[in-house]
Amino acid sequence: MRSPWKTSTAWIALLLIISGPLSNRAVGQLTGIQSDGWHTWQVPAVAAVPDLCCYSWRSGNITNRRCDLDGRKGAFGGTGESDGGDEHVQIYVLMQGSSIEKIRALSSDCPVTASSTIADIGLIDADDSVQWLQPFVSSNRKISAGTIAAIAVHAGSRARDILIDKATHAINRDHREAAIFWMAQTRVYETAGVLKSFIYEDLDPDIREHAAFAYSQSGATDVSDVLIKQGRTDSDPKVRSQAWFWLAESEADESEAVIRYALLNDEDEDVREEAVFALSQLPEERAMRALIQVIEDQEMAMAMRERALFWLARAEFADAYAYIDSVLGNH
Repeated sequence: MRSPWKTSTAWIALLLIISGPLSNRAVGQLTGIQSDGWHTWQVPAVAAVPDLCCYSWRSGNITNRRCDLDGRKGAFGGTGESDGGDEHVQIYVLMQGSSIEKIRALSSDCPVTASSTIADIGLIDADDSVQWLQPFVSSNRKISAGTIAAIAVHAGSRARDILIDKATHAINRDHREAAIFWMAQTRVYETAGVLKSFIYEDLDPDIREHAAFAYSQSGATDVSDVLIKQGRTDSDPKVRSQAWFWLAESEADESEAVIRYALLNDEDEDVREEAVFALSQLPEERAMRALIQVIEDQEMAMAMRERALFWLARAEFADAYAYIDSVLGNH
């Protein structure tokens, strides 16, 4: 089914009513997108723009870095690093029958291929590009997630404000989660207060859990403090459990002590069991020491000690089997 958003005089008029007027230059560049096929333009990027491209891995190494715009082979995303030097991003839009079929944002140096010629519009002002993209967040569910990601990597306060609005008010939970994730990825410091309100105060436990995950992936300096507070105070056992998991994944120095405290003091048995699992997700040597400490703690509930032994065996650490053999040899 085609999107109801058509590139026509009526569509352009509605866009102007919703978003306000585009600049004179952008009117000629963006509203002229009508022909079928891929169109692209470049915009100034947010300072913390991540590396956005497509990758294939073989034996832990990147073997290809190229995006097929018409397919989804390889993994879309980044290497986990941002070089901080990419001042622009490239926006790609696929038109078919005068409707928008795909919207993608990629690093400006990401090589791409497509089955048709890619019409290059050139450099567009970030605010003009955001205004053009904004209506597609709600109008076409198929492209909404890609549109939110594309808006997020634009420089400027207008992109930030749209992310905050969608994260706060979108009816569709997927839209809220996408906006929250990209806020944390691209603007964690300037939106930290809003993100923390989702983490601690949102009425939806799934949103609280997702917001904590997004924050844990952001590189913010207070990630461990935020996760510890959520793990100790959230009313939902599943949310508390996930907070301990992401704390362990963060490799924060205080992870063992804090998670062990939860293991001893949380009233929910499921949370305590998940706390043991969280210890197993620490870096190998730390995880092994933490699990052995639980196993050997005579004051710890037997169920938790057995759980720790189970995860120690499952973790396949180099020295774990020797320890397990020594434990079994004493029985």
